[in-house]
Amino acid sequence: MIHKALLFSNDLDHALFCGFGILVSVYALYVETRKHKDSRYRAACDFGENMSCSRVLTSSYSKGFGVVEILLGKEHFLNMPNCILGIIFYAMQLILGMTSFAGVPAVLFLTSIISCIGSAYLAFILFFVLKDLCLVCIATYVVNGVLMYLNYQIFFH
Repeated sequence: MIHKALLFSNDLDHALFCGFGILVSVYALYVETRKHKDSRYRAACDFGENMSCSRVLTSSYSKGFGVVEILLGKEHFLNMPNCILGIIFYAMQLILGMTSFAGVPAVLFLTSIISCIGSAYLAFILFFVLKDLCLVCIATYVVNGVLMYLNYQIFFH
């Protein structure tokens, strides 16, 4: 009985986590833009040298996952901030989550898997390459994991 209750609230949970993902991504974009304009800017999520979201959000990995520039060049349109991709992803998840077309659950689940693969890659970069602890980044990883779980429930039930 509890399992069915969880499924019943899935639409609301999905929308809430998509909204939270959008908010976190918009804040990340704000921090990134502000830090590029003013190197002295200190974001609310900057707690120290190794716990600085602005340092992470202005690193080479914050655009195109750090690979687009290498593969396609710095000026390529795909070399956009990861947080813009996040805003697009969460908005797409939100909009598709409110529809009932055939195939939508598969698209939601597949794109969630891709987002979690991207999160795992970025978490590796965060912890082992940049050696930082970015709370904004970790929040997006958690949102992506929760969305994958919710989309799994939709797809397989």
